Amino acid sequence: MSDSFSPYVAPPNFALVEGRRLAWWSSGSGSPTVVLETGLGAQSAQWQAVQAAIEPHFRVFRYDRAGRGASDPAHGARDATTMVDELAQLLHNAQLPAPWLLVGHSFGGLLMRLFAQRYRAQTAGLVLVEAMHEAQFNAFGADFVAPSPDDSVTLNSMRALWRDGWRDPRTTPEAIDLPASFRAASAIDTLGDLPLVVIVAESFARSPFFVAARRSALQHEWERMQASFLALSSRAELLRAPQSEHFVQRDAPLVIVDAIERVARRL
Repeated sequence: MSDSFSPYVAPPNFALVEGRRLAWWSSGSGSPTVVLETGLGAQSAQWQAVQAAIEPHFRVFRYDRAGRGASDPAHGARDATTMVDELAQLLHNAQLPAPWLLVGHSFGGLLMRLFAQRYRAQTAGLVLVEAMHEAQFNAFGADFVAPSPDDSVTLNSMRALWRDGWRDPRTTPEAIDLPASFRAASAIDTLGDLPLVVIVAESFARSPFFVAARRSALQHEWERMQASFLALSSRAELLRAPQSEHFVQRDAPLVIVDAIERVARRL
């Protein structure tokens, strides 16, 4: 594919949702439509390697949420339920047909769990990539390394978010009400027999942001949290990305490609 037609360098498409312009990209063809959902503090362009690998076999969709990337800013606090409904409206306005195979990384995983519940009839399958767990900030926030004058901006912002900032929507560019989002996610009981793959990486075992003596225990707890998502479906399996840190789509994209293909084979 030449650069002039590449979905990765072409300008985004835009659609109006709740009075905001949301940027979106699509490539490939076929069914189901694979919907790629991004985590906190990231752009949808991080999915490029996954998108390129699967577009010969699927229609692929990614977008920037309000307040991220090329999309209009978010105004006022918004929770996961609102954001999920905005995505459903965007898919409709962009004419990206169901069934949808949902892939969510980190906070995007929380969104896709909720999307699968609210739009179960249109959802073909679900891939959770290092998905945010509603208990993670309380469980891990105290184990960040102590502040130092040499700390990076990234470390300082992450420490502030994980320790207590997550309670305040103003902490994120998207003005996300995380407590309300966690309450919505906690209420999800089951997704029935929806094909589900959960991907867990070495997020804590490899992270310099956490106290070294605690990393092994934190990794064990993180894996326990990720495994808990398997109870959502009677057709769920766990995949490991042992050479990857949290951003699996960057470190080990083929693990995600494998997960998408595993889900698609069960449809």
